[in-house]
Amino acid sequence: MKPLAVDFAPKRPWPDVRHRLRWFAGGASALVVVVSSAVWLLVPPAEAGHMAANSAPRPPAADEAQAADAAVRALNFPWLTGLDALEGAFGPGGDAVLLRAEADVRRSIVRVSGEARDAAAVQGLPSRLRALPGVADATLLGQEVHDASATRPVRFSLELHLKDPA
Repeated sequence: MKPLAVDFAPKRPWPDVRHRLRWFAGGASALVVVVSSAVWLLVPPAEAGHMAANSAPRPPAADEAQAADAAVRALNFPWLTGLDALEGAFGPGGDAVLLRAEADVRRSIVRVSGEARDAAAVQGLPSRLRALPGVADATLLGQEVHDASATRPVRFSLELHLKDPA
């Protein structure tokens, strides 16, 4: 029996000129990229001193400076100290409930409003808050009996003066 040789991939003729030109163009462009990258990395950057000589740095405008100062004051406000003080005074199981807290960053004050079980509990809140480490002073601004049948009928408002963090 005669051996049978089957060739499923016949040999191609020599590649045509267009194929060679494509390979040559690709290689040349890769060479140009490599050379230009090397030149860009090895040549020192041009001095830009002549550009800065004509323009002096301008100071910020008054409104820009005030906005920056306000942002810095807001960031430097002792937020954690105030929140810890409020959590200690109005924690779970306490005789008063916190309804609202507003911070005045410029004056380092936190205004608090809430409800309590009775007037005696409200009268004791400022002294309890003054004993906390981050609070400089606590002032009772007002209280009123809202609804005598509710579980917390007395509404109050306090002002906490926080200590400077410095």
